[in-house]
Amino acid sequence: MSETLNFDDAQILRLESDAIKGHTGKILVVGPDERGEPLSAAELRARVPERLPALPRLRQRVEIPRRGRPTWVDGDELDLEWHLAEVRPPAPLDEQGLRALTGEVLARRLDHSRPLWRIEMVPLQDGATALTSRIHHAMADGVSAIHIVAGLLFDERPRASTASAPAEPERKPRRGRLRSLLRVPGALRRELTPGADSVLDRHIGPEREVAWVGFPLARLQAIGHAASDGVTVNDVVLAAVGGGLREWLGPDRVGGDIRVQVPVCLHLREDEIGNRDSFLNVDLPLHEPDPVERLRAINRETSERKLKHDAETLYDFFHAVDRFRPLYRGVTRVTSGPREFALSVSNVPGPRERPLILGRPVTKLVSFAEPADRHALRVSVVSLGGDLAFGLCSDPNAIGDLDGLATALERSVDELERAAA
Repeated sequence: MSETLNFDDAQILRLESDAIKGHTGKILVVGPDERGEPLSAAELRARVPERLPALPRLRQRVEIPRRGRPTWVDGDELDLEWHLAEVRPPAPLDEQGLRALTGEVLARRLDHSRPLWRIEMVPLQDGATALTSRIHHAMADGVSAIHIVAGLLFDERPRASTASAPAEPERKPRRGRLRSLLRVPGALRRELTPGADSVLDRHIGPEREVAWVGFPLARLQAIGHAASDGVTVNDVVLAAVGGGLREWLGPDRVGGDIRVQVPVCLHLREDEIGNRDSFLNVDLPLHEPDPVERLRAINRETSERKLKHDAETLYDFFHAVDRFRPLYRGVTRVTSGPREFALSVSNVPGPRERPLILGRPVTKLVSFAEPADRHALRVSVVSLGGDLAFGLCSDPNAIGDLDGLATALERSVDELERAAA
């Protein structure tokens, strides 16, 4: 059985290059059970087959023809020793060792002769086990990658998917299409006006470096409530990134504003997999010394873009332009350039409660997205229970000192908290 990749998934597959691997990454840290026994690969491999019927995409590989769109085709029986691999270092890893290993894993390309996912298990010093996963972005965006991980690994299974791919976008009635068309000029003006040059405009190679820092969700919520009515957690996330960049870059490199691209999930159902994303472009006012004023300025921008439905309008616009391939290639070349946005900052909701994997608690979840050429830094935020983790990913030869940026993010949240109070 075969199935043509939808528009969004096929576009992502085309972006692969020597430097771009095309996958998303996750770290899950799983504690030992009540007897102190760590999670084993054998236990996990025994569980996975019963979960696969609800996740049929995990059994399919991509076939790329010379002409036409790629297709998902049913693969052979899964080699679970490859897809659920054990990494056996000379000694269990500390956090620095886990960071180094994760960078090495994210720098490797997935095997296109197999289904495009892999999980590598490694022991940690405290008796926990780290699961470093890669899922190709053609298979899943940030939201659906969480559904895949949950459905494959967690003890409490989410509602099973009824389809192997997301539904096609709803057909809008004629009046709805006309309204969307009338919104296009305003959305393009707000979202695609070129910004300033950025110090993050660097060519990247194949290497990867990661870092992460976490905060209680309630802390960011309190900052938003204290700053102004209507300020969201995502606004606080963007303000924290802005303050962190302001300190990390220093006065000589800050310049003016930095424009970030914020992915917006447009899935029609919670259990969809694949990609159905749009975006908003938001300026982080790094020139503004007052952290609360930076936060309020960000909130004004995001509120306007939500009110005017920019994300949905851009989604419709790009899918309409795709019918004229030369025009589409030209438009996307411009809209993905470093003057349109400097870096991407995503914020994906994870499990509301801390899940278990074979009776063992998941104590940490960190997400990573690939940098892109001339967008040499990515920030991915994901929640787990009552915490948010900021995952940073770059090519160390283009953008270094992620430790320094993680520390600057911590100080940025401290600064926002003090100023908002």
